[in-house]
Amino acid sequence: MQSKFTKQRVKKFLSYYRPHRNIFIMDMFFAALSAASVLLFPLVSGYMTGEVLTNWNGGSFRKLLAAAAVLVLLTLLKMVSNIIYAYFGHAMGAKMEETMRRELFAHYESLSFGFHARNSTGKLMTVLSNDLTNMTEFFHHAPEDLLMTVIKFIGAFVIMLGINVPLTLIVFAALPFLGIAAYYTDKRMEKTLLENKGHLSELNEYLEDTLSGIRTVKAFGKEKEHLSRFQEKNTLYTASKCLFYKLEAYFYETVESYPQFLSMMVVIFGSLFIARGDLNAAVLVTFLLYAGSLSEPIRTMLNFMRLYEEGKASFIRFMDMIEIKPTVTECENAVSLENPAGDIAFNQVSFHYEDSNENILENLSFQVKSGQTVAFVGASGIGKTTVASLIARFYDVSGGTVAIDGIDIRDLSLSSLRAHVGIVQQEVYIFNGTVRDNIRYGQENASEEEIVNAAKLANIHDFILSLEHGYDSLVGTKGIMLSGGQRQRISIARLFLKNPRILIMDEATSALDYENEEIIQQSIDKLKQNRTSILIAHRLSTIQNADRIFVLSDKYIAEQGTHEELLAQNGEYARLYQH
Repeated sequence: MQSKFTKQRVKKFLSYYRPHRNIFIMDMFFAALSAASVLLFPLVSGYMTGEVLTNWNGGSFRKLLAAAAVLVLLTLLKMVSNIIYAYFGHAMGAKMEETMRRELFAHYESLSFGFHARNSTGKLMTVLSNDLTNMTEFFHHAPEDLLMTVIKFIGAFVIMLGINVPLTLIVFAALPFLGIAAYYTDKRMEKTLLENKGHLSELNEYLEDTLSGIRTVKAFGKEKEHLSRFQEKNTLYTASKCLFYKLEAYFYETVESYPQFLSMMVVIFGSLFIARGDLNAAVLVTFLLYAGSLSEPIRTMLNFMRLYEEGKASFIRFMDMIEIKPTVTECENAVSLENPAGDIAFNQVSFHYEDSNENILENLSFQVKSGQTVAFVGASGIGKTTVASLIARFYDVSGGTVAIDGIDIRDLSLSSLRAHVGIVQQEVYIFNGTVRDNIRYGQENASEEEIVNAAKLANIHDFILSLEHGYDSLVGTKGIMLSGGQRQRISIARLFLKNPRILIMDEATSALDYENEEIIQQSIDKLKQNRTSILIAHRLSTIQNADRIFVLSDKYIAEQGTHEELLAQNGEYARLYQH
């Protein structure tokens, strides 16, 4: 990760304006119009005091009315301009945020399992919500604020030069020192903001983790311990925020004092010039009006600096995420897997995770013929689930090949591969919604008849009908309204709808009681028919009828055969079975 604002990232940032360039141009036009109207206001006021009121004559009243009319028009122009650029600017920012949110969400989905294993949901949500919101404000306000500040400062400087050069140079002499102070404060604010956002991510990570496991927290009576840890992270976040506010207060006070400093310089040196006869009172009033009018662009600049720092820090974090490359990608000429027979072959497969150089599997070779049921057994952590993950290509092999119907799965499109692979896991995820929505997840265009039939095959139909709203019943977040067995049967109903050629059962019944296991086993037996099935189980009673059983031990297959053959060998499988 680059973790900085590079030239490449600046181009990426500017690219989000391109689809909305017409709105952007209009936004900038009315922002400039608003700034120009503010700039002309003191000039007209100076004309009223210097030309009309000082030299009152028969035509002065008419001139006074004309000047007043101009002031009214300038005020109306500013109001209309502000309304237009405020609305269209905010709308543009919201649309840009929508684009970035969609891009980031799609990127999250494209990233490999290893990325999601290393990054919590809370951290990812912080970038997707908090950071993108900060960027929206920056996208909209920053260009406007910068343009208006430049117009007002340069315009005021040029107009004041035209009125009196020496006094203008004197009152603007402090501007370079203000710029230097702003630059160094900006650097410290940037560093502090990045730290602050890091602490916020950690806080959200811990919050998400604790609330997701609240049942476990309460069951073990660990509320105080979790509160203590939460408060530690909360304190770090608050401390970094307070430091930012300290720097911000120093910066804001320094910059906001500048208009008062200008007015003081105008009064002191203007009075000296008047005493020498080089200046009149009307010009002094005009200078004072311009000095006072600079307070608005000063506040605008302060707003720009705040938005710049927050938006820049957020964009850096956004780009840090966007620039992470998926470890599992399609090749350029990926082919589609159509109507596969379901033959699976591992050829000298080795595998290790990204953060480790130690192989979990090493030179692993085996074949599964179409329609066969094979099982993998072995101690926990030996690599059984890894085998299943490699078949679905959740991870890429470190060496060797995994092939389906003789085709290296790295040459297949991911969508077509996974369309023909169905997985039932021990931990089933049920989405917040209705029972029907969760079953239909296996096939979005499934008819009502197909959904009901899938539920019947999964032995869950009668239970669904017993619910108050039947298939329209809400299941709650993560299916909290359902038992483990019910969640498992809904996941099996999904697979009946998906109808995959290759079926992977990853310890699907290990967390269930025997009654639920028996019901679900019946559903699994129906699901296995005419499919290539990979079973991963701790309970050896569920795999005794497998066509072949592979016993994993220390990175390779130690034994293989049928249940009876392996018992006769009196080896590792027999020991596991007896245990």
